[in-house]
Amino acid sequence: MIIKDAILHIMDFASDVCVFSEQQLDLSENGTGEFIEKHLSRLIDDSAAKEGNFSDYSIFKQTLKKYAGGSMDFTSLSAAAGNLLYDQLSRADEPERIDVLFSRFSEEGAEYIALIVFPNKTAYTHRVEKTGEGTANKLVRYLTVLPAATQKLSCYALIRLDDWKIRFCDRKRLINGEEIYVLPDRVLQCAYGQSDRDVVKIIRKAAGETAEEFGANSAVAVTRAKSRMIENAEQNVPFTPDELSNEVFAENEVMKEAFAEKIREAGMPAEISVENPKVVKSMRSHKLKTDTGIEIKIPTEYLQDNRYVEFINNPDGTISIALKHIGKIVNR
Repeated sequence: MIIKDAILHIMDFASDVCVFSEQQLDLSENGTGEFIEKHLSRLIDDSAAKEGNFSDYSIFKQTLKKYAGGSMDFTSLSAAAGNLLYDQLSRADEPERIDVLFSRFSEEGAEYIALIVFPNKTAYTHRVEKTGEGTANKLVRYLTVLPAATQKLSCYALIRLDDWKIRFCDRKRLINGEEIYVLPDRVLQCAYGQSDRDVVKIIRKAAGETAEEFGANSAVAVTRAKSRMIENAEQNVPFTPDELSNEVFAENEVMKEAFAEKIREAGMPAEISVENPKVVKSMRSHKLKTDTGIEIKIPTEYLQDNRYVEFINNPDGTISIALKHIGKIVNR
């Protein structure tokens, strides 16, 4: 990753103070470049990110095109985009204290513009004072501490400059009593779908609920759904709700339709894909927790193979889980 430009603006809506910097950050000063790079690296791989496309009337995109075309410099771009963000956040019912970082960077040959919202946190440090009565160690409170480089961020956008594709994350804010995603809906003005992580959550929930509604084994249903998503991800092939329902509930037409309907009602598109490597990796294992407090983590592929794992329905209505062909057990 190469960070080419970065600038920081201050927006304190609690005190009604807005300070737009006229100079870029010195990336070599006090670990500034390292701090920004660590945050950007986390955001590039964030499984919670949604993907979006600018609408034709997006003012943000028009501003970016001016910058990309050379008629606007980076500092002016950050100020124009910052004003769009300030105008929208100033209407929020709950005032915030934030710093907004704009950066241009390259990653694997692609050029990006990043907009990152850093919420200000209260933190304490110590201060040593010399008094007439001796040395006094005191606590000092800071109201505008930025999130650590290891902390997850909930509001940002990464825009590729070659195809204008957007990866973003945001949380809902109250504006005039209405919950709104300010960044994508009001600032970027883009259309977007679910994140890969949300897609998996929705499908897992739909598979489990459908199985339970019809008295089937929810663990088996969720496992089948995971296996199909993993297979399609490895082949880089999207799937439809009907194709997935045929795989998960092949033996029951009613359950097929119920499952596909749940997915459609959740707003899933006609073609679904899960591409994020972290999300795909998370699906390769399945965690079971019983009402007796036992927790088991099993590779997803084993749950569909009775040679290794078998679910047994007992006459008294309880379920037994048999783990087979175990050669060695390691205590951890």
